[in-house]
Amino acid sequence: MEQYRHIVGWGAIAVAAITFLPLPLPALPPMLTASMVMLVPGLGPVLMMLMPMLLFAAGIGLLKGWDGGRKLFVVWAVIAGLAAVAGLDYLPIAAMVDLTVIGASLAVVLWGDWQRLLPR
Repeated sequence: MEQYRHIVGWGAIAVAAITFLPLPLPALPPMLTASMVMLVPGLGPVLMMLMPMLLFAAGIGLLKGWDGGRKLFVVWAVIAGLAAVAGLDYLPIAAMVDLTVIGASLAVVLWGDWQRLLPR
């Protein structure tokens, strides 16, 4: 599973880097509904700026094998997951793609922890 964590880490870095570039590129799957965080009053612009930074830091942490990288990835996944759930009414296909990518990535990142989370 460590190999797949590296793939998720490189993917997180790539998606965050493309988000930072001022190029007319379309959004990539885990960030298709990220604009829904702008609906949060007062915190929307802050969360919108924070999401790519969290994803970039989480990607570096996943590549280095740090526990903090997994924690940052979970924080990003919660924020992005809530944005995707909020986007189900407006962009249902994009939101489902986002939720699928986020869920699969969380399964890979937290694979060793599932045994501790589930009851025996």
